[in-house]
Amino acid sequence: MSEQILDLVERWAQAELRGDVDAYDQLLTDDFVGAGPVGFTLTKPQWAGRHRHRLHNEEFEVLEPQVRIYGDVAVVNGIQKQRTIAMGRDASGSFRLTLVAVRDHDRWAIANLQLSGPLRPTDAPSPFPRAEASTDEPTIARADLQRAIADGTVTVVDALPENAYQHRHLPTAVNLTAEDAPAMADTVLPERSRLIVAYSTDAACTRGPDLVATLIRIGYQRVRLYSGGIEDWVSAGLPIETHDA
Repeated sequence: MSEQILDLVERWAQAELRGDVDAYDQLLTDDFVGAGPVGFTLTKPQWAGRHRHRLHNEEFEVLEPQVRIYGDVAVVNGIQKQRTIAMGRDASGSFRLTLVAVRDHDRWAIANLQLSGPLRPTDAPSPFPRAEASTDEPTIARADLQRAIADGTVTVVDALPENAYQHRHLPTAVNLTAEDAPAMADTVLPERSRLIVAYSTDAACTRGPDLVATLIRIGYQRVRLYSGGIEDWVSAGLPIETHDA
């Protein structure tokens, strides 16, 4: 019976590698729940939706799977190793995987999946910010953001829709909206200890504050808002980047 579970895990890994969301109909239960490394949970349609938001796996495998069977329930522990590009950003890494499968007659399907990580060397510094980080001010001034970008000490996040981001954005900025953050934050923003600055159009735009609030809600702590947004940046004559064709 363990062979059936290992086959299920391998078929799921191949579906993830290929982005074959149609295969989820057989691989996942209808009430499937997947939990990502930063704590968000996704339903079956939301799990499939990751592949519709510029997620591409160049490598994906489950290493060292260990199966325990309890009647009609099986628990698999292993390591999920991936080489992944998500929304143009490298999201590669290895994660501790716990997978729960259930049997319906002679068919097994995945009901729950939990990822922890990314795995780090034992001598690596902790990825979690120290308690004093929570005393940071929630906003950041333009000059301070400019210095942080130049020093490479910040991840800048454009909270506007993709077409606006492609048209123009702050230097080095990645793109993530508040709507997509619960599903995509762990791939777009894998370094939880890093300073994150979100922005949108201007001080009247709510997309920047909404993204900051969402990131804090799902567990990020070093998050600030550049409230002036791209309009303030451009009005100061500072450079922007574009991905327009």
